[in-house]
Amino acid sequence: MADNARRFHPVVGLAVAVLGLAGIVTAQHLPIRETVQDDLTTRSEQALAAAGLSAVEVDFIGRDGTLKAASATEADQALAIVRKLEGVRVAVAEVPAVAAPAPSPSPSPTAAATPPTVVLTLSGGRAVLTGTVPTEAARTRLVQVATSLAGTGPVDDQLKIDPSVTDAGIDGVANVVAAYGPGAKDVSVELRGGNLSLAGTLASQAAKDAVAAAAAQAGSVVVDRTEVAKVQQELVKLPAVTFLDNSTTLTPAGRAALGQAARILTANPQVKVRIEGHTDSNGTAADNLALSRARAKTVLDYLVKQGVAADRLTAQGYGESRPARPNTSEANQAVNRRVEFIVLP
Repeated sequence: MADNARRFHPVVGLAVAVLGLAGIVTAQHLPIRETVQDDLTTRSEQALAAAGLSAVEVDFIGRDGTLKAASATEADQALAIVRKLEGVRVAVAEVPAVAAPAPSPSPSPTAAATPPTVVLTLSGGRAVLTGTVPTEAARTRLVQVATSLAGTGPVDDQLKIDPSVTDAGIDGVANVVAAYGPGAKDVSVELRGGNLSLAGTLASQAAKDAVAAAAAQAGSVVVDRTEVAKVQQELVKLPAVTFLDNSTTLTPAGRAALGQAARILTANPQVKVRIEGHTDSNGTAADNLALSRARAKTVLDYLVKQGVAADRLTAQGYGESRPARPNTSEANQAVNRRVEFIVLP
């Protein structure tokens, strides 16, 4: 009976022992693991909250943590905090994917606004207008200033109206043409591509200054090739008209200069001139004004005696109010004591 009884094999016994031990270890480890991950979760949430990152979600499995943040910047900040905590083995972050914004629809291409083109020429007393303007009102205004410039001469209006062009620069052209004034010759005013080109011979420096001022207000790139008429240039080149100190008496040099002025004006009987008297700043302003007026009148009277018609001349004194140079030296003051001839339009 004893011989036939089953004996307990040693291998079977060993296997039973190993399985039993594994069960005991597993049973002991599970509560420890849960305690560790709960502790790491709690400490991570506290550290993140202290850093103002309480919105970051924390999930630990054992010592390995996963953070869920709203942005990459927030994820980087949270990871830097959690990874420094004692007991953390691994920490990673998840950031929800943000769909790329749909591309904005491209604006439908529109035709670029076409600038106006205006060309006005005056030659031989005949004015010609060509180009394209947006409205009948714009054309009417340009014809009016061209008519004024031509005087009694004809105006050939070849302007076309196209509503697709802009009116940019048209007012500037009209103002510039008006500033040329009567007596201008070989005029060319061209507005093209936003550029304003000017040419012609003006009757006086005053007219040239007026054209330059109007062009400066035109809002366009200006190329100014205008020049003053020959008579004005000749008068500017005259020697200085001089007087005895604090006197209206002409010096011999002053009388010689006025003799040349009389010859120029006699050769150009259509020209009218304003005689301007100026002083330096020595003395009172009232005395200087009176002296400048008296000297201008002396010049007018002298020219009349030389045969220049009185109705072609006017005299004006400005005293010290319009110095040519600062009154800071005797040389500058000498320049400021002057008489100027301004050809009138």
